[in-house]
Amino acid sequence: MRKFMILSIIGSVWFLSIASSPVVTGAKVRLDHKKYEETVKLLEENKAEYPNDPELFYYLARAYAGIANWEKAGENFSAALEKNPPKNLRKEVDKWRDHHWATFVKEATALLQQKRFPEAIAKYRIANSINPERKESQSNLAVALLEQGQLYIDANPPNPDSAKVLFDEAIERFKIAIKLDPEDDQFVKNLGQAYIAADKPGEAIDLYEKFLEDNPDDPSVLRRLVTIYMSQRDYENAARIYDDIFADAASEISTADAFNAGSCYYQLYITYSKKEDQASKDKASELLTKAGDCYSQVLKEDPTDCEAGTQLYYIYIYSEQWQKVVDTIELMFANNCPRDHGTLQNLGVAYMKIDNKDKAIEIWKEAEALKNKEKGSESK
Repeated sequence: MRKFMILSIIGSVWFLSIASSPVVTGAKVRLDHKKYEETVKLLEENKAEYPNDPELFYYLARAYAGIANWEKAGENFSAALEKNPPKNLRKEVDKWRDHHWATFVKEATALLQQKRFPEAIAKYRIANSINPERKESQSNLAVALLEQGQLYIDANPPNPDSAKVLFDEAIERFKIAIKLDPEDDQFVKNLGQAYIAADKPGEAIDLYEKFLEDNPDDPSVLRRLVTIYMSQRDYENAARIYDDIFADAASEISTADAFNAGSCYYQLYITYSKKEDQASKDKASELLTKAGDCYSQVLKEDPTDCEAGTQLYYIYIYSEQWQKVVDTIELMFANNCPRDHGTLQNLGVAYMKIDNKDKAIEIWKEAEALKNKEKGSESK
């Protein structure tokens, strides 16, 4: 008997905890008959009387969804979850909220892939109003905003004011995604790109430098960061990043990377070469060697890159490596680089420096003939 009484008491408590209020019961009936506006009216009028009833807010969300008031639906789904609903009710709330959210995300993603950015933005915004706690739709909305913002920038005439509004919102959306999932590195990288698009390089630098403290070998962030430094002509920091890229044995160095690094080291060489102290002179020599190594790598992988060849042979001239000047220019000519007057003159000097006077004279004659021919063409 005693055991029975205990079970009866527990059963009564359970019954009271899940029993619907008369208002909710009435709402269910109306909702089943798709009388959404009546359901909204009934629950809104009685909401103050049952402020802690998660079931009421759940059905209110369902009703608002029925009349396509997605902002209110989202507010009330969230309110239902905040009121600590029982497990079964929580599952129902999550099920319906995710159902509506997924519907709009599917449509938005298709529009994004079709590059219909304004329509995609509108759909993602609805999805986020339904469930603001889903990182995917927050991040994808940011991507759509960036794409549409770029179209405003590229328009003729451009519309930078509208672009700025979209870029700024994209930044905030990526921040929300990061807050929802701080472990997703791609969100951080995308936020950096959003800062760049919004012409906020300082914020991008701070973000990427902080990211690299924990991920020092991330190749994509290293390249993004060094691009910013190069665009600002901050060759000191750019050289630091290029040093990190080259120090990583697993890093794939493209010819573009090598060429840009060569340009960076060379620009920094010019700065240090103007200083009189020995430490600066030593640093300048080191930088010139690094620049030469970079351009040499480019020319090795692509002997037809005439610009890299020109940069390289000038570096060899500065360091008085005359045989390498000859080898580099002859390689360029063998790969159809222009036999222009200036390059021929430098080749002649290099041959003279290695004591091949006959070859030097031959080259200088060719250079002079070319110069006279060019003058003759200009006078006609």
